[in-house]
Amino acid sequence: MPPKARALFELTRLHWFPVGCDFMFWPFGWAFLSAAYRLALPVNEVVKTTLFFALLGTLVHSAGCVLNDILDCDIDRKVERSEGRPIASGVVTRTEALVLLAVLVAALFYLFSTCGTKAFTLGVIAFPVCITTYPLMKRWMNWPSLFLGFSSSWAVPGTWVATTDQYNWGIILNIAIASCCWNCIYDTIYACQDKKDDEKAGVKSLAVHLGKAIRPVLTLFDATFFVCLLWAGYLNDQRLPFYMMSVLAPFLLCLWHIWSFDHNDPRDCWKKFTAGRHGGAMVCAGLIVDHHFKLSSLAG
Repeated sequence: MPPKARALFELTRLHWFPVGCDFMFWPFGWAFLSAAYRLALPVNEVVKTTLFFALLGTLVHSAGCVLNDILDCDIDRKVERSEGRPIASGVVTRTEALVLLAVLVAALFYLFSTCGTKAFTLGVIAFPVCITTYPLMKRWMNWPSLFLGFSSSWAVPGTWVATTDQYNWGIILNIAIASCCWNCIYDTIYACQDKKDDEKAGVKSLAVHLGKAIRPVLTLFDATFFVCLLWAGYLNDQRLPFYMMSVLAPFLLCLWHIWSFDHNDPRDCWKKFTAGRHGGAMVCAGLIVDHHFKLSSLAG
């Protein structure tokens, strides 16, 4: 691959795939699979639409990363882990990055347009409001990871309404809050890699702000994830596989990550961050198994 193409590819973080992209997919995946269960959609439609939302989540993540690097290139030069990023190192210019961002956003809006009027409207409103403002939050607030969780969770109502054409707000809000907490937890663990450099550069983060209270606070987020997903399952008439695989197992895995990771060791923070995908996948797996049993009972 030519050096310039490789640099642009790295700008999207696709060289890390599926790391990062998976966390953006969870709000789409959890909402769609919950809606698919509610409607008892056939397996072929579930597979096809899940792949569609996986592509959508990947493009949203890539666009967010490009925008983040455009806005943060001066900060990135002050942080050891990010000083070699394409824009910060000068390999890619801001103009080139803006062209790439425009291509990604155009692709996103085309995909949004295929999801129906309600979902498209949500996408048009939420994408610029949430995704474009997140990179700036680390300058203004101590809780940018929580804002990231909120920003990614806008996918939940859009996905739900694209699938059901209804606003079941009890289910939507509980899945969205669970998703927000999940992404906040693992983004905070991720941010612990850069605590020392962030303090020097004046960058705000939960990792810096919480200090020794990081484990109790993240445990509170994990408990909120558990309660909200539990309640969403109740409202959606889910069965035992969901509660065991999608609620209890991820909750316990996340709890173990929170209390076992060394927040002063960047390598261990990265290890626990990437391991978070297993919990997100457990939520999807429980929904898929529950869906299978529901279809079987309807067929029998």
